[in-house]
Parts: sequence; C-alpha cells; structure tokens
Amino acid sequence: MSPLSPSNPSVGDDIYAQYGRLVVTQYLQEHKPVSRGPGASVKFARALPEEPVGILGAGGAGLYTALILDDLGIPFKVIEARDRVGGRLYTHTFPNQTGAPYNYFDVGAMRFPQTDSMSRVFHLFGYAPLNRDGLALKSRLKPFHFVGAGNNNTLLSYTGVTVRQNAAPTASDPFKSELVIKDADPRPYVAAGAKAIVDDVIRPFAEALLQDMKDKTKKGWEKLLRYDRHSTRAYMTTQYIPSDDLNIPKTSLPVDVVNWLETFDMSTGWYDRAFTETVLEAVAFGWDPSSDPLVRTPWFCIDGGAFQIGDTVHQYLKKRNPNAFIFKKRVTGITTAKNAQGDTIMSVTTDFDDEARFSHVITTIPLPVMRTIDLSGAGLSPMQSSAIRMLNYGPSVKIGMQFRTAWWTTANDNQGQPLNIIGGQTYTDTPLRTVVYPSFGNIKAGKTTTLIASYCWTEDAERLASLITNDKKVLVEMVLRELATIHNVTVQFLRDELIDTFAWSWSQDPYSMGSSAFFGPGKFANLFTSLSGPAAGGRLHFAGEAISVRHAWLEGAFDSAWRAVHDLLTQPGYNDYLVKFFTNWGTNAEWFDVPNPEVKPGGGRRGPGAPDTTQPNDIEEILKHSLLLPLIEANQPDL
Repeated sequence: MSPLSPSNPSVGDDIYAQYGRLVVTQYLQEHKPVSRGPGASVKFARALPEEPVGILGAGGAGLYTALILDDLGIPFKVIEARDRVGGRLYTHTFPNQTGAPYNYFDVGAMRFPQTDSMSRVFHLFGYAPLNRDGLALKSRLKPFHFVGAGNNNTLLSYTGVTVRQNAAPTASDPFKSELVIKDADPRPYVAAGAKAIVDDVIRPFAEALLQDMKDKTKKGWEKLLRYDRHSTRAYMTTQYIPSDDLNIPKTSLPVDVVNWLETFDMSTGWYDRAFTETVLEAVAFGWDPSSDPLVRTPWFCIDGGAFQIGDTVHQYLKKRNPNAFIFKKRVTGITTAKNAQGDTIMSVTTDFDDEARFSHVITTIPLPVMRTIDLSGAGLSPMQSSAIRMLNYGPSVKIGMQFRTAWWTTANDNQGQPLNIIGGQTYTDTPLRTVVYPSFGNIKAGKTTTLIASYCWTEDAERLASLITNDKKVLVEMVLRELATIHNVTVQFLRDELIDTFAWSWSQDPYSMGSSAFFGPGKFANLFTSLSGPAAGGRLHFAGEAISVRHAWLEGAFDSAWRAVHDLLTQPGYNDYLVKFFTNWGTNAEWFDVPNPEVKPGGGRRGPGAPDTTQPNDIEEILKHSLLLPLIEANQPDL
C-alpha cells in the first residue's frame, strides 16, 4: 500500500480515537449530559472579522492550524519565539561535509509509522500545494529501518553481555537476569522471558480494544479505564495475574521482576507513569496479536530531515502571505481586552512590552512553557489552570555523532568479525539505552556517517541532560566508551573516527521544557479534558500533542490543531467556514459519538483541494454527533 494512498484526512476510528471519545463522553456524563448540536447556554461573543486569529507557536500544531486557516481564507498571524519553524521538527546538520548531504540527524521527530492512527500526517505528505511550484514534500518520504536491514545485525547489550539480535541465545539466561531478581525465585520468570511476560500484561487490554473495533462496543475501553489510576508498575505488582501458559507463579509480579521487565522493555522510570500510556504506546508501535511477525508496520523518514516538513509548510504559507509569521518574539502574557467598539478581544504580549490583538488565539505553546506566561487575565477555569500545572511531560535526550566512516557498517570488531550493521537500533542497559543507526542515504555502502549514539527517555534522559549543559567532555568520553564496549571495538579507534558531537535535551530547551506529554495515572480524565475546550469565553483555544491522546506523535499535534479550528468555527461569525472545513479537512473519530459521521453523497468526505460540495444541512447532521460542542459548553466559565 502506498503511504500516500489516503485521499481523506479524516482520522479513522482507531484505538486512540476510541479511547479519546470514551474519555470525553465520561467527562460529559459527569459534568453535563451530551446534547445534540450547539449548546444553547454557551456564551459566545460576537465575531470580529476585522481582527486576525493569533496562532502562538510555529511547531507542528501551529503550522497545521495555519495551513487550515489559510485554506479557509481566515486571516491569521503566527508568533514564534525561535528564529525558525518546526518546534520539535528539528534537524541538526554538522558543519563538516563528511557524509554530505547526509551529515545530519533528527533531534526531534524522526520516524513515521504508516498506520490508521497517522492518517493526517501521511495525508499532509501528499497535500497538493506542498508538492508543486518548487515544493516536493512527498518525494522526500523514504523508508525508515526500525529493524536492521538485511540480517538485522543490531545488538542487545545488558549486564555486560552483548549478543546480536538475530542470534539464537547460547544460554538460557544470557544476560544473567537471575542476578537482579532477589525477591522471588527468578528461574520461572527468566524461562518465560521478559517479552512474553510484557506481552501477557498488554494482551488482554489490546485484544479487548481491537475487539471493540470489530464489534463497535466499548467493553475493552471500560476495562482499561478501570486501571487508568494505576501506574504500569502498580498494575503489574497489584492487579496483574499471569496466564497459565507462562508457567510462572499465579500472583502479581514481584518488584524485582517488574524492574527487570522495565529494563528490557522501556526506559528507567517508564513504568511509574500511567498504565494507559503503556498500552497505547504498544498499540502505536504496531502491537497486533493476529499479525505475522514477519509483516512489520512500514516506517518512513524524511530525506533531508524532519525539519523539511515544517520548512515546506512555511515556504508555502510565506508565499501566500509574506507577513504571516513573526519570529524571535516570546509570548509573555495572554489576556482578554476590549477594542474601540467595546468588544472582547484577545491581547498577546511578547517580550513583556509589545502587544498584538486578535479576535481569537489558538495557543500551541507546550504546557510547561505556558506556566511561565502571565495568564491571570486569560479567563481560564480553575481546572484548566490545574491542567497546565499538573499534566506531565517526559524528558528525552539525543546525542548525535559525526564520524569519518560508518564504522558500524564497514569496520571489524576486536575479534576481526565484520560489524555490518545497516539501519535499525541497538538496545542496552548502559546510559546510552538506545543507539539508532541511520536510515537515510546509501547506508548499505556505508556512506552515511552520522549516528544517534544515544536516544533515551525518562530518568535516563534526566541524568544525561546534566552532562550536556555542564560537562560535554565527560559526556563525549562516556558515550565513546559505551559505544566501544557494546560494539567490541577500542575507545581509541572511535576517538580517531569522531569528528563532532551534538547533544540535545528537550527538558533543557526553554521553548519546550520537555519532550512530549507523558501523563501520570488518572490524568486523562478531568485535567486533559478541560483543555480540550476553550477559555476566555470561547476566544482562547488550546492545541499541541499534549491535547490529544496521541502523545509524542506529530499526528497528535495535527489532530489537536484540527480540533482547535473546529472550536473556532463553531463561534458565530465563523459558521460559514464549516462547510469547507469538513469538506477539505475531514472529521476526527475521537470527537464524534458516531465515528466520522456520513453526510449526503458528494460532500464532506473528501481531501484538501476537493470540490466544495458539502451542503449546510450536511453540516448540521455532522454537528449533531459532535462531542466538542457540549464539551465547549461544559468548560465555559460564567463570565
């Protein structure tokens, strides 16, 4: 199947959409009954067509918002604190030309799985305006080798023992796991294997969710939500009962066993976050009990780096409106204000003294950064203020290195054996945690010489982050030492090969203050849902991957942008744009009680650039099924 085959940007009824829909439905049942169509009690202000819409942030969500508004013909202005677009669509290019034009690595987003959950992203790659007049985004889409190419010679390195991922174990416990399990007899757990146990934990929930998809029920989601207040660690140690075929004790798992599982499955501390996040992450990476393990989810990367996505959108919009973007202006305040006619508008302060005024504001600023902005006059509800303070973001670190050769492909190890690693990832319990080999360029010939020497999250990332800012020399030597040990080469060989190093911590970045949303137990309910509706009497809208169930994915940023524009268009004065909005930008099953409601033939289910054939009565039919309208109503304060 072609990665560009979808003609419709509508997000299908996947597992993420089902989860988001159930969370919102339960929230509405607790706060307000689900109504049909616009809520009569919503206190909408009059539209101010002479004022543009303000978009705060030019990352994935901000750019997608701008792209939709541009298509609809709604004036907008984007304010960005950095000197570039893209946010976490960030690619670092090393100044040395060795390996050029592939002397770069993606510091942020780098890979895109072709699944139903990622339909907006893949639709954007083929969006016609981004593929003409000198722009060619879809031609940059190239395969990403999530698993090593050819024989998959990538490595597993734990407790000082390194083996090829393609090699059959030479011992029943090659990584000496029995030495780290002290609170139970380790033998049955080691015999069962970490992967089988983790799969057994996930399987009942994933299968139930997939069955929900087939039967159009919600039993699986109700089952998962019963444990939403549990961390993964708490669920494993207090609720999980193993299946008979594992031949391990029929009790919840001992603490040491859970720690051992986390080491091989995720990053340090991952299991302390919401169990829901772990299940959804497994599904996002292609978990499917019925699939042939040899038929893997296809993954793609962007030739030239993922920043090309944001840069292409920016180039297109800049041609359309050269004055649409304002760079190097940090937002320091958001408040409601009055214009000369006495109408309520939004006022945005940048750098503490410059003011810009808008009819509405869609903020895509990461929530930790929002905490640094003066929001005292922004009309937030107490729950929205709490959500901005409490919703968790996770740290991540990438350390990119440029070498003289692709030694992981072309060199021999200390025993004279060819390394011959082509793409894929090596996993380890050393501080590096994950080594990502390049997928771009002529990797089989060893022409790409940049390597992501470390990609890590949670506590592993927090520890490396301090070295990035305080002692880069120690960081570089530590990374070379660990690379040498894992690949069985000498440290001096790698020192001689090394040209340059670039390390990045998203938690240390003042414009993100974290990599992506990664919620703790129970935070998907009231806190998350409160930001899915507007503030300031319907004039301040929130977007960004955190305001989506698809955390950490570009798709989540796009979905949230779609939802924010939808909210804007339900305001009086903007209703006329709904026809073109649904026609060109589809629907989203996450926000409708009937997934992607059908409209009359010839309307509403086409892709960007399609004929505008949807009729107003079609829009009324679509809105009858919207969960967003009663959600907006439920979130409105009495202003």
